[in-house]
Amino acid sequence: MKRKVSVFIASPGDLAQERRHFRETIDLLNIGFGDGVGVEFEPLGWEDALAVTGRRSQAAVNADIDRCDVFILALYRRWGQDAPDAKPYSSYTEEEFHRALERWKKEGAPEIFVFFKRVDAESEADPGKQLEKVMAFRRQLEESRKVLFRYFDDEDSFKDEVDRHLRDYVKGRLPEADREREMIVFPVEAVEEVAKAKEEAQKRVKEAKKARDREAAAQLKIEEMQLQIAQDAVALSMEGKIEFARQKLATLVVEARDPQVLQLAYEFSYRTGDLDSAQKSIERWLTIYDSEASPSQKARAYRRLGSVYRIRGQLDRAEEMYTKALAINEALDRKEGMARTYGNLGVLYQTRGELDRAEEMYRKALAIEEALIRKEGVANQYGNLGNLYETRGELDRAEEMYRKALAINEALGRKEGIAIQYGNLGLVLKTRGELDRAEKMFRKALAIDDVLGRKEGMADHYGNLGNLYLTRGDLHRAEEMLRKSLAIEEALGRKQGMASDYGNLGLVYQTRDELDRAEEMFRKALAIEVDLGRKEGMANQYGNLGLLHQNRGESERAEEMLRKSLAINEALGRREGMASAYGNLGIVYQTRDELDRAEEMFRKALTIEEGLGRKEGMASAYGNLGVVYQTRDELDRAQEMFRKALTIEEALGRKEGMASAYGNLGVVHQNRGELGRAQKMFRRSLALFTELGSPMRERVQSLLKDLHDKKAK
Repeated sequence: MKRKVSVFIASPGDLAQERRHFRETIDLLNIGFGDGVGVEFEPLGWEDALAVTGRRSQAAVNADIDRCDVFILALYRRWGQDAPDAKPYSSYTEEEFHRALERWKKEGAPEIFVFFKRVDAESEADPGKQLEKVMAFRRQLEESRKVLFRYFDDEDSFKDEVDRHLRDYVKGRLPEADREREMIVFPVEAVEEVAKAKEEAQKRVKEAKKARDREAAAQLKIEEMQLQIAQDAVALSMEGKIEFARQKLATLVVEARDPQVLQLAYEFSYRTGDLDSAQKSIERWLTIYDSEASPSQKARAYRRLGSVYRIRGQLDRAEEMYTKALAINEALDRKEGMARTYGNLGVLYQTRGELDRAEEMYRKALAIEEALIRKEGVANQYGNLGNLYETRGELDRAEEMYRKALAINEALGRKEGIAIQYGNLGLVLKTRGELDRAEKMFRKALAIDDVLGRKEGMADHYGNLGNLYLTRGDLHRAEEMLRKSLAIEEALGRKQGMASDYGNLGLVYQTRDELDRAEEMFRKALAIEVDLGRKEGMANQYGNLGLLHQNRGESERAEEMLRKSLAINEALGRREGMASAYGNLGIVYQTRDELDRAEEMFRKALTIEEGLGRKEGMASAYGNLGVVYQTRDELDRAQEMFRKALTIEEALGRKEGMASAYGNLGVVHQNRGELGRAQKMFRRSLALFTELGSPMRERVQSLLKDLHDKKAK
């Protein structure tokens, strides 16, 4: 019998569409997820009281709150309907929240989720009574630390938040509300510029007063106060009081005219994932200072706008901004600006899969940084080149670049750079199959970025750890890490990271045989990659979809997807991707009993994997070749391949691969009539698949039953 989970939603009238999507999300959860875990979600809200009584009865609403398991509060610009009969609360929405909160304090239930829809900076600067109450409530939640809250941008992201939180509630994976505050760390240069501007404003105020220019003194005093507010916002951010800082800066974005204040507002918005406000800060800066700004300041503004567009996936607009910045810097012969913009363009071209153009940009940037003896910039370009070589599968060259970048960052004591290179080296080690060393690198990187409050880096490291656990077959930890990464990426609006996490979550669900959920994730990832024009990512998702269709027995669709993946990887010269596509095509041909074509594909994959030193891929190719030989009844050759695969999988500690190899060896022994040895192999396979919660355990149980029947005869 299914466990019922009642979920109540409270919201004012400006979120009618979200309320409708809340119920749609519940319905979808019940069809797929609920059936799998034995749970049925029951949506509750004032609509239910209306249906029963014919009117909105607050008494009936309160009764639902008193019995619900989960309470969701969603707020946008409105605080809710006035509640003259619910003092001391100023709205029925507020009464509903506090009723749920008081019950939670006494009973530990319901679980409370609060979601805020993002509001533009102009509205927050002049909020009006309703929005001011919403903003005060956000500050109160942050200060009390009793309830966690999240932002959402649109109806789709609201559905994602509801879906993810309800899944995590059922699985018992929700974070604690009373945890260490997150903080935002600003670039030192931006903070110092504000401090200098404030000192200059104070000096000019004194000069104006001395000259008895009251109007100038008053205007300068306002400027000084705005700079002080900016400094206060920095201090609040460092204390983890992000909402207090956000609301101070929202006012400045609308009112301030000082370039340093607007640049600081950009840095805050960029780091908190509020890309709309980040863009508005720079656009306002350009509007105010278009005629009086120095060319170098304009170039910096264009480059920042380019970074906002790149993160959103608007690569053409990003390129336009970077090109404007580059033209200005080249005209000024401003070498440092040229180097940074070349690096930005390189990242953009690499995102598109234009690796040769990307390398050209990185090399130009590196040459300038070396000539300037600008060590931080040299380290950045070594890191970029390492990423490019890793994409091409040139792991030794990638490691060389990462090691050079790490050495420079360690000499400079630059922690952010150290964390980035630890993460990059972890990826090289993982690709080579050195999973324990890779995990240590990812953990080192995560620890540094956690202290720095660098969310972008934390998302990367959580994602990398998720992939590592997936490789080991630890699906529970893999999903946990990938969900953490995805939550940060969504908050930051980083589409490339979101696509990666969706794809990897799809692999988790595919391993569990939850194919519909897997396809949903792969399709989400592919849509983002297509939107970004990111060829490497498109190839990965076509490959994932090919495997999914193969698992469903849709051979023709599988081959179509895998051929698309192979074509892109060949065009990119991306050997790791080519190996994966060859291996997967081999599986398709093997299923069709086209064994010669299958062997050809597996041999191509193995040759590439051996050239890359990529042990996980080698193990997969050996296992696949073993199945071909076994099908041909070449049992000695099959056993040789399975043994090679098993040796690698054991060295990697990769349980799923070990389980498959044991099962395959069991079939070989069974075909030889060595039933005792077959039974031993099947039992080892079953134990591992059971530990992993893999649906493959049912197949192995069937093999053991057949074996038992044969022995009984």
